[in-house]
Amino acid sequence: MRKAIAVAALIVLCLPSRSGATEDAGNWEKITDVSPDKKFGVRVTCESEPENAAKIDPGSITDVELVSLPSKKRIMSLSRNYDGAPGKIFWAQDSNWFALSVSEGPRVTETYVYRRGGSEFERLDTEDMRVEIKGDVRNQYIEPIRWLKPGTLLLKQLTIFRDGAGDSTIQFAARFDVSGKFHVISKKKVRSKPE
Repeated sequence: MRKAIAVAALIVLCLPSRSGATEDAGNWEKITDVSPDKKFGVRVTCESEPENAAKIDPGSITDVELVSLPSKKRIMSLSRNYDGAPGKIFWAQDSNWFALSVSEGPRVTETYVYRRGGSEFERLDTEDMRVEIKGDVRNQYIEPIRWLKPGTLLLKQLTIFRDGAGDSTIQFAARFDVSGKFHVISKKKVRSKPE
């Protein structure tokens, strides 16, 4: 009898998760990008169950939220890529910081940084988080690589210049102070990868 109950419980855990609020609407959800401490994750909600849960059609996504785990209580809505797909999350080792990489169009990718204060996450000002370069910029992609330590993020900036003038790739580290302001503490030019 105990074995039958354990198997039934396991089957329930393996089924796609549905929240009470979305179950009536027939929506499907998936938890991704779980924090290192397992207390937070990203809930992606779709109109219906996708054919392939590993490759969800961005057009079927109705919401992308940061939730607390295991309750799945909504903490905040998250920005999505211009095509509707979820942005990519990079968690710091202490789970108190995360960077969100979002494609805002085919020529721009930005990184947003959030810091935890209690049970909430605050978005920090990262509007000018880049390395200044000379040239006529056509495309610019600023993406996180990893957290070096909580509050210090390593990023890559790929800049493509107009009129076939080439490109530039720079790795830089940004450290956030207690007020939430970032400071570029190191930068180096790296070789661009051929396409």
